[in-house]
Order: sequence, then structure tokens, then C-alpha cells
Amino acid sequence: MILVAYETLLKSVDESAEERERELEETARITIESLRKKAREQAEQIQQSHISDAEKSAAIEKNKLMYLAGAENKARLITIKEELFRAAVNEAKLRLSRLRNDPEYPDIFKKLTVDAAASLQAGGFHVHVDKRDEELCRKTLASLNLHAEIFPDLESAGGLVACLPDRSVIISNTVESRMERAQDLKKREIYSILTGD
Repeated sequence: MILVAYETLLKSVDESAEERERELEETARITIESLRKKAREQAEQIQQSHISDAEKSAAIEKNKLMYLAGAENKARLITIKEELFRAAVNEAKLRLSRLRNDPEYPDIFKKLTVDAAASLQAGGFHVHVDKRDEELCRKTLASLNLHAEIFPDLESAGGLVACLPDRSVIISNTVESRMERAQDLKKREIYSILTGD
């Protein structure tokens, strides 16, 4: 009877050990599976993070290159516009340098004189002209019934400088001064004409 009880006890211990072994194996299997799943998830997150970082870096580099290319193109366009503008201005200056020989020059001189006199709004004033325009100036002032003292002390492609005797107001209506004002005021418009914008 003791032997049977002892065998039953051994059998019970073996069964209990086997049950415990199965429980441990199942726990180990679940733990390993959980660790594998977490490792896969972490690997995917790391991979996604690297992909996202690489995409961001590529986008930043693309934007940087696009900006640099745009800035370079803009700089080239500005240079081209400046060159075209300078060429147009030089051509205009060349044409205007011959203005005095134009048959319409007396009428142009008269208009410049009227503009200057109107701006001064004074009875007597001084007029500075190129020596080549001194006689034309006398005739123009007489035809307009204006009284001014003439000083042939300018070197100009044409036109005049009118001022009050105390020089408190000076109106420059020379070809050169008109050209400068036109350059400043019309630069954008000229760029637009030159480039078709």
C-alpha cells in the first residue's frame, strides 16, 4: 500500500512537473512572440522614422536647390534687363546728342522754355544755355514776351536751365536732365517694354 501511494505520489509529481513545464513553455512562447512583435513594431517605427527623415532632408535640399536656381535666374534676368536698359539709354543719348540739328529743335526749345518759365512764375529770371543756343534763346524769349538774362555758360546737347536771380529756385530743362528724370521715372516701364513683361 505504501508502494502504491508512493507510485501515485511520484505519478502526481511527474504530472505536476509536466503541467508546470507546459505552462513555462507556453509562457516562454507567448513572451518570445510578444518580444518578436515589439521588435518588429520598433523596427518598423525606426524604418519609418528614417524614411521620414530622409524625405524631409530630400524636400529641404530640393527647396534649397529650387531657391538657389530661382535666385540665380532672377540675378541673370536683372543683369540682362540692366544691360538692355543701358543699351536703350545709350541709344537715346546718342539720338538726343543730335537734337540741335533736328528741324523741330526750335519748337522743342520753346516748349522747354515755356515749361521752365511756368514753373518759376516770376517776371524776371536767368537762363543758362549752351553758347550754340544763345541766339535761339533770345528769339524764343522775345516770341514769348518773357524777360530773362541769358548766360551762355552751359555745355549741353540742348535745352536750358532757368532760375530766379537769387538761385532759390532752379529748373533744369536740358536734354541731359530730362533724360536723367526719364531714366528714373520710366525705368520699370522701359524694363517691361524691353522684356515683354
